[in-house]
Amino acid sequence: TLGIVGESCCGKSTTARLLLHLIEPDAGEVVFDGKAVGKPGGIQPNALYRQMQMVFQDSYASLNPRLSIAQSIAFGPMVQGLPKAQALKRAVSLLERVGLAPSIYANRYPHELSGGQRQRVNISRALAFEPKLLVLDEAVSALDKSVEAQVLNLLQEIKSAFDLTYVFISHDLS
Repeated sequence: TLGIVGESCCGKSTTARLLLHLIEPDAGEVVFDGKAVGKPGGIQPNALYRQMQMVFQDSYASLNPRLSIAQSIAFGPMVQGLPKAQALKRAVSLLERVGLAPSIYANRYPHELSGGQRQRVNISRALAFEPKLLVLDEAVSALDKSVEAQVLNLLQEIKSAFDLTYVFISHDLS
């Protein structure tokens, strides 16, 4: 786990977007798994997106309000070519893994969930690609302290279970 901590507007989120190649770097290079991103002979951004995923601070804005929770989790893998039935099965499995009962939450919509539940859905969405690295951009800062602790514990369990690397961005050193 790499922590990036700094005050507001100091470039933490920009750094995250550069790591994921959501913003093209002006200079220098991003190297992932020993390969330069976007360079000849390196890893191309489309392949990078399957291996690196981001969990954003605003859990509501990062979910499509017209997709059910299961559809939202399954959407990315389906776009990448996973058959719909398999993608939905993966979504159900991931909902269970993050502590949201699929029988209760799979067919709900983002506005029907609390902030902590939506953030668990966003973690599931990121995990649906089976990435090697998760970038967590202020992933718990909008949550109240008790929910924040639950999500941090969940992230610790998931890191170990899925053998993930985290880049954790925060303005709160604790």
